[in-house]
Amino acid sequence: MAEPGPSAPSPNVLRARRLLAGGAIGGHVALAVCVVGFGVSGGTLSAVSAAIAGILTIAFFTIGQAVQVLVADAEPGRVLLAALLSYAGRMGVLGVLLALALANRERLAGMDPVAVVVTTIAVVAGWLAAEIRVFARLRIPVFDETERQGPGEP
Repeated sequence: MAEPGPSAPSPNVLRARRLLAGGAIGGHVALAVCVVGFGVSGGTLSAVSAAIAGILTIAFFTIGQAVQVLVADAEPGRVLLAALLSYAGRMGVLGVLLALALANRERLAGMDPVAVVVTTIAVVAGWLAAEIRVFARLRIPVFDETERQGPGEP
């Protein structure tokens, strides 16, 4: 007897995956533009600074959206709790990274602060713009299936 395969993902999970993929594409496009732009205008150190900032920003958003994929079918309270805990954890990690950077300024003297700031903002904007675009095209039912049935229908 054949083993049953994994069940198909629910519509909620599929929507969350589409949002993750769309955001990731937008973030990566913005990252590529920034790395190339800062590489041409500021050299290798600016490009590396942009790449590091963009990769951290994409990781931040990817983890958050991946948590949403994992809890897409959960109760709304659990989804909110997962989102808040994920955000707090990601902010904590960024805080530790910032503390390490401030404690080791001499090692990071070659970083281009303009490239870091501009790339971070550009990747956030690219991720959110793409995610909004995907969200606007999602098919989200606004009614219950039982309400579609007429009187006397099963």
